Amino acid sequence: MGCSSVAAKRARTPSTTNCKGDSGKEAAEEEEETTITFSMELECRVCFMPFEAECKNGHGACGDCCIRINRKCWCCSEPVGDLRNRQLGAFLAAMVTPCKFARYGCDESVKYTEKRGHEEACAHAPCGCPFAGCGYRCLDLWGHVRDEHYPPDGSACAAPGRARVFALLNGGDVLTGRSLSLVFLGPRPAEDAELEYTMEVTGGGWPGAPALSASGAVPCARSIEGFQAKGFLFVPDAYWGSSAGSVSVRVRV
Repeated sequence: MGCSSVAAKRARTPSTTNCKGDSGKEAAEEEEETTITFSMELECRVCFMPFEAECKNGHGACGDCCIRINRKCWCCSEPVGDLRNRQLGAFLAAMVTPCKFARYGCDESVKYTEKRGHEEACAHAPCGCPFAGCGYRCLDLWGHVRDEHYPPDGSACAAPGRARVFALLNGGDVLTGRSLSLVFLGPRPAEDAELEYTMEVTGGGWPGAPALSASGAVPCARSIEGFQAKGFLFVPDAYWGSSAGSVSVRVRV
């Protein structure tokens, strides 16, 4: 994003006095305004969030993207992440910007450097419906799922009494099995509290197959589109059976 700013430079003309003493009063001061504009890139050119470091050629990247691109500049391949422009950092820290979810009801203005953290936890950000073929985005996702997709088909559910929507992702990109992961569709809980879950899979294609389980913190996302699970429960093909192609999944949150 190119950031433009306008500075007003005021120049005052010297006051003059009536030399003949007709009025004995000073003439009104006159003011001139000069408009100065400047433009500069303030965003990481990979994810377009506020950047934190740069390479020796001045190409910026945020801390997360420095790790994602293995600390190798996206533009010139020079090392990136070790050089910080402290003057620019102080400038960014003094800037404030409205939340991008203002049209959904958020009236907060946050520091530019805190933009990412605020928008990840903003309660006014809309969430996308996880059901296939439904492109609805809304603030009350729980109410939408309850009213439009009940009873659920097993891929997502609205937790009764909690106004929360969970999606059970069934990844088919593992050659010898499938990956099951859980994601909470909504903003992060207040004060960085974590939602803990336990997932247990039973069934299998043979008698006495051991139950598979996983537990941990539920990741938060606004939509399952493009979401990549960092952890999942791997269920081998044998568990799905040759005919039914299904397993029993029990999730506790």
